[in-house]
Amino acid sequence: MPPPPRPQTPEGGKTLVYSTVDGHDIKLDYYLPRGTTSGKLPAIIYYHGGGMTAGSRRGGHFPTWLYDHCQKRNYILIAADYRLCHPSTALDQIADAKALLTFLTSPTFQSALSSSSSSSSSSNPKTEPLSLDPTRIAVTGFSAGAYSARAACVYGTPKPAVLMTAYGTGGNLLLDHWTQPRPPTSIAKLVNLDDVPRLLADKRVVSDDADAGSNRFALTVRWEMDGTFLDGCFGWPGLGAALNKVEYAERAAAVPAELRAGFLQEFVGEGYPPAVFVHGTADEVVPDLESRFQHEQLGRLGVRTRLLLVEGAGHGLVDPESGWPPRLAEGAMEAYEEACTFIDAALKGGL
Repeated sequence: MPPPPRPQTPEGGKTLVYSTVDGHDIKLDYYLPRGTTSGKLPAIIYYHGGGMTAGSRRGGHFPTWLYDHCQKRNYILIAADYRLCHPSTALDQIADAKALLTFLTSPTFQSALSSSSSSSSSSNPKTEPLSLDPTRIAVTGFSAGAYSARAACVYGTPKPAVLMTAYGTGGNLLLDHWTQPRPPTSIAKLVNLDDVPRLLADKRVVSDDADAGSNRFALTVRWEMDGTFLDGCFGWPGLGAALNKVEYAERAAAVPAELRAGFLQEFVGEGYPPAVFVHGTADEVVPDLESRFQHEQLGRLGVRTRLLLVEGAGHGLVDPESGWPPRLAEGAMEAYEEACTFIDAALKGGL
C-alpha cells in the first residue's frame, strides 16, 4: 500500500547492510530490547508491504505494535528491505530472503549484536554476550511483504520457527485475481498512472523506496488493471495471459520452468513452520483467499496453523467506511494480539 503521512519509527534502531548485489546495498534495521545486554534472544523479522514494487523498512505502515511486543517479550526486531520489482523480480526477492537469514546467523551480525551491548555488559566478563538464537526466528510479512516471509519459510536457512502474515500476498499466485484484468481498487486513486512509462524506463535497482512521492506503486496499479501483475513481478511479458488461458487446475503445470520457484505454494511441505494468517474479509487488494488457501494447505499437511479473519475489514485491516485516512476495523488489534500469542508459543516451543 502507498504510505500515508509517515509516523516516527522507533528510536534506537541500528542499520546494517545484509547483502550487496552488483554493487547495490540492501539494508536492515535492528532494534534491541531496552535494558537487555546479554543472552541468546529470539528475533522477529518484519517485511513491509508495497505491492511488490514500493515501500521501505521505515515506511509509513511500520507496525509500532509489533515493536512494542518485541520490547515487552525481549525479542530483537529486524526490519528488512528487499529489492523491489522492476527492474528486479520476485525471484530476486526470494534471493534476498535467503540472504537475510544467512546474514542473521553469520559472525558479522553476531559481532554487531555483541558490540551493541558491550558498553553495558563489559563490567562483568562472565556475562554471556548478547546474541540471536537461530532456532527462534519468527518471520512476518504485511501485504506484499508476505511474499518474502513465505519465501523464507520455503527456501531459507535456518528455517524460521514461525510465520505470520497480515493481508499477505503469495499464498496462491495462481488465483484469477492475479491473472485477469480488474477494476482499480480504492487505493489506485493515490497514484499517477501517467508516470508508469517513466518508471518502466528507469532501470536502477531500488530496495529502499523511502520517498512517498516516488510513485512506484503506480506500477502495481497499472499491472493489476491490465492483468499483467505476474508479468511485471516476474519480468516475463505475457505470463498472466498465458496462465489465464488454462483452467485453474492446470495453471501450475503451465508456469515456465524458469519461474516455477517463484510460485511458493507449489513448494509448501511437511517441514513448513507453524503459521498464523490475519486477513480482512473485505480485502479488495489481496483477497482473503490467499490466507484461506495456505491455511487449508498447511492443515492438510498436519502443520499447526491459525486463520484470523477480521469481518468487514479491507486491506490493511482498515474499516472501508471510515474515510481518509482510514481507521482500523473493529477487531483488528485483537487479531494482531492473537497472532502475537501464536508467535510467542512457537518461539517457546509450545506448538
